Amino acid sequence: MNHPHDAVERIEFRNILSSRALTAGLICVFLGAVDLTVIASILSTIIPDLGVNTADIDRYIWVVNGYLIAYIVAIPLVGRLSDVFGRQAAFFVCLAVFAVGSVLCATAESLSELVAGRTIQGFGGGGLLPVTIALASDVLPRRMRLAGIGLVSAVDTLGWVLGPTWGAVIVGLLPGTDQQWRWVFWLNLPFLLVAFVAILKGFPHRSPLQKREAARAIDVPGASLLAIALICVNLALASGGEFGARAGSGLRALGGTPNPFADHIPLLLGITAVAVVALVLWERRVRLPILPVDLLRRGFFAATITANFLVGSALMVGMVNVPVLVALVRNPDTVSRDSALLLAPLTLFIAAFALLSGPIAERIGAFRMTVGGVALTVLGYCVLYLVVDRDNITKMAAGLALAGMGFGLLLAPLSAVALDASSGENRGAAASTALVFRLLGMTIGMSLLTAAGVRRLQQLTDRLDPVVQEAEESTAEYLARQQQFIDDHVIPLGVQVMQETFLAAGVLAALAIVPVVLMHHAEEGDY
Repeated sequence: MNHPHDAVERIEFRNILSSRALTAGLICVFLGAVDLTVIASILSTIIPDLGVNTADIDRYIWVVNGYLIAYIVAIPLVGRLSDVFGRQAAFFVCLAVFAVGSVLCATAESLSELVAGRTIQGFGGGGLLPVTIALASDVLPRRMRLAGIGLVSAVDTLGWVLGPTWGAVIVGLLPGTDQQWRWVFWLNLPFLLVAFVAILKGFPHRSPLQKREAARAIDVPGASLLAIALICVNLALASGGEFGARAGSGLRALGGTPNPFADHIPLLLGITAVAVVALVLWERRVRLPILPVDLLRRGFFAATITANFLVGSALMVGMVNVPVLVALVRNPDTVSRDSALLLAPLTLFIAAFALLSGPIAERIGAFRMTVGGVALTVLGYCVLYLVVDRDNITKMAAGLALAGMGFGLLLAPLSAVALDASSGENRGAAASTALVFRLLGMTIGMSLLTAAGVRRLQQLTDRLDPVVQEAEESTAEYLARQQQFIDDHVIPLGVQVMQETFLAAGVLAALAIVPVVLMHHAEEGDY
């Protein structure tokens, strides 16, 4: 027999979906989410097509980092723009910028051009999610807000689910086409047109623009300082793996080229520090700051953004390491497909449990659900650490599923608390700030992961005798022996490094329990 509460939940979700504006926003969130992860399964095919050295991972991770940094900068800026000019105008700007970035990615002929296109894409996609979350708070009553946020998070993570699969399907369906990955970006355009029409019809009237003085209050200097700090700190962190290392070690021993920023890390960190200090001072005096200073001073909001940072860092380890691990041990022709299939348990369970988080919170309480989410995430990464096997990577599915359940239970409550801390006119900024810190964790986690991986691989390969061509050895024999050396020694060491980073991700996830408990106490049991 169905419980009456179940009927109430079904009615509430129908009420949520009855909002044409929110439904149109969900379409936009889905598009931005797909391109956030689509690169995971196709990057291994893009790199050789653009003539990039596969050993220069600290260079081509900027295809991901460029997107994330622009995404981060756009989130608070567009969140605030949506407060001033209206949600519909913010959607239109994001979709137009996203379309331009997609064209640039599709026509890129070099790594720098691809990074530029992805960066523009990231800026366009960055505003879609927080504006939709803020929109959910605008159109839904308080009792339905958590369910609405859960639905937005579920649609977002459904995009993550389909992102790697979408890329793999496009590459797989066009086997005779040269550089099939370009179609992944070209095909964005018709979907963006559908989203544009949906937004146009979803809002009965355009939100009227406010006074010109409001436009002048948009915090462009704050956004610029944030961008400078993020770019410099990520350049420094991503280059840190070979800082002070001897020539010919680590990835350089495998044919990689020296990182041009490795010798400038102190300068980059110095610029970062100056930019952060300037940002803090500026945000204290500006009328409409890009980061709401008043919210940051509140104890439970500070705990919320700390939890978001740690969750984002842990999440990025799974999203990035799985395709890298697949690329190490599987045939290059099947890397895209195998990456998508192995990521499916993580992303599918994130989507499912994000959707279920509202009903679960109603039954056991949001605090217990969040603690359970942290526990499941830690358990999942510990299982991954224990079962990683070069010869049978499918064993990882169980650990990825557990971690996915945990992340799914964490996403909605961590966003809901941020919104509860804000007034109606600041909902866009509050949603933006929580997302900024989650994505900060993702991008900084990515850079630290790369640096730690390079450094660890250097330590491990330094113990091996280098492969040197002997006097009477032909080039073909030397290359064959070098490949055998990579198969016998370097790939197992690479798998070991991936395994260790899963354990590190579990530690990061475990640390999130501290801000979660602080959030509970700060809200005096209303969490």
